[in-house]
Amino acid sequence: MPMKAVQHEDKYLDFINRVIESKSGLIQERANIDSSYSNIVKVSLRKWRGDSIEVLADSLRMANHPENIEKWACSSVTLFRQLDVSLEVAINDLHYFRNMIGEVIGAEAIVKELSLSTFSDLLSLFHTGVDRAIHRMTIAYSHPHSASISAELSIPIVKVTNSIAILPLIGDIDASRSKDLMERALTKGSELGLHYLIIDLSGVTLVDTMVADQLFKVVAALKLAGIQAVLTGIRPEIAQTMVNLGIVITHIPTFASLHTALIHLQKRKSIHK
Repeated sequence: MPMKAVQHEDKYLDFINRVIESKSGLIQERANIDSSYSNIVKVSLRKWRGDSIEVLADSLRMANHPENIEKWACSSVTLFRQLDVSLEVAINDLHYFRNMIGEVIGAEAIVKELSLSTFSDLLSLFHTGVDRAIHRMTIAYSHPHSASISAELSIPIVKVTNSIAILPLIGDIDASRSKDLMERALTKGSELGLHYLIIDLSGVTLVDTMVADQLFKVVAALKLAGIQAVLTGIRPEIAQTMVNLGIVITHIPTFASLHTALIHLQKRKSIHK
């Protein structure tokens, strides 16, 4: 790689190093919640949290390294299955590290007297990295080790709390897949006793009138079954296409990321308890 390219990729190297330096403290603070786990699980979680912080720090590099996140996601799922620890623990950890690392970045930005524009770009880069990490781990967790291609693989539904699940959609949504989407969302939603199903569209390549119509039908059917559908991950270019086509989704709750959707729904649950 040319030296200029390396320098551009490591534009925020000081921030990456600062996050890595704070790793031990962040791990120790998070370990305080592990009193109910065995020593073996505690040690494994400490190692995983350290690796996760490094992956999140790496998201501050200007060049994307999807293979690193993919490898981390797959190894994370293998570990959590072996430990018999819920995916919710991993997601809660990532939310915690998002907030704490965000504070580390903010403090370093003050020291370096970053402009508001640069600071905003830096935070955007970091939050995108966290969302991508959660998304890839959710996908990896929902895929059993099987070579067969089925609706369970192409339309994975992952329960993250007692009443909330995530349905991350990847690729194109054609007529056949739309039918599978409807059947699986209703069947699994009822089986899991869901109150909310977050449908993440960040991996969908195109949303046209046909796709939007199918999504609306799924949302309506879920509502009849007592499940509130929530949309996340609508990229700017997809949003622009939807606006140009006159597709209106104001009747469906939408959020920019899985993170914000989960926080909102969990707060809403606590209010109504």
